[in-house]
Amino acid sequence: MKRVITFLTLLFFGCQLAIAQNCNQFVGAVSGKKLTYLNQDAKGNSTGKLIYTATKKDASTVTVHSEVIDKNGKSAGGGDSEIICDGNAIKIDMKAFVPASSMKQFSNMKMTGDAKYLAYPLNLSIGQKLDDGAVTIDISNNGQSMSQMQMDIVNRTVEKAESVTTNAGSFDCYKITYDATMKIKMMGIGIPVHIKAAEWYSPKLGRFVKSETYDKKSKLMGTMMLDTIN
Repeated sequence: MKRVITFLTLLFFGCQLAIAQNCNQFVGAVSGKKLTYLNQDAKGNSTGKLIYTATKKDASTVTVHSEVIDKNGKSAGGGDSEIICDGNAIKIDMKAFVPASSMKQFSNMKMTGDAKYLAYPLNLSIGQKLDDGAVTIDISNNGQSMSQMQMDIVNRTVEKAESVTTNAGSFDCYKITYDATMKIKMMGIGIPVHIKAAEWYSPKLGRFVKSETYDKKSKLMGTMMLDTIN
């Protein structure tokens, strides 16, 4: 019995050490990095870029500041979110999924709200179904509530594994597809906008390397591609 207890104790601490190592590797790989993404419309025309700057918060959490740069090179606002590693998955604050165009539209307003985290398991596999995510953001101007944004991401599926090469290098990725619905309510009334999306997620970065958005008829709307890592 004593040997069994000793074995279970060693197993427990071994698992705890593995979790800590996984998270330390992730946090160490992204902390202090600046990732710049280029945005293009369906015709390949530049629509600006998005810059993510990651800073270590603690042993399992990275704070990410995002900044939208328009096609003329001017800042159009930004925001902060978090990425958490719990040893089983990388969890990204849903605020990071608010479209850049919406961030630009509300750049002069204060956005606050609760968010669920979108989880990317450390052991991704082809055909895997991933958990849904949602975020609700209250938008105010000078303390006065202006509107509310609701975003839901559902039907997430790991389609395949493939390598993606960008100006930032080559990355082993998983292609993940999903459906997204965004609704902006003003005076309690809002019309939902439905889109389909695909992202090429890099486990090494804990973020996507490439993403594409489509309308409800599966027509390409835009592309975002990782350009540099500094």
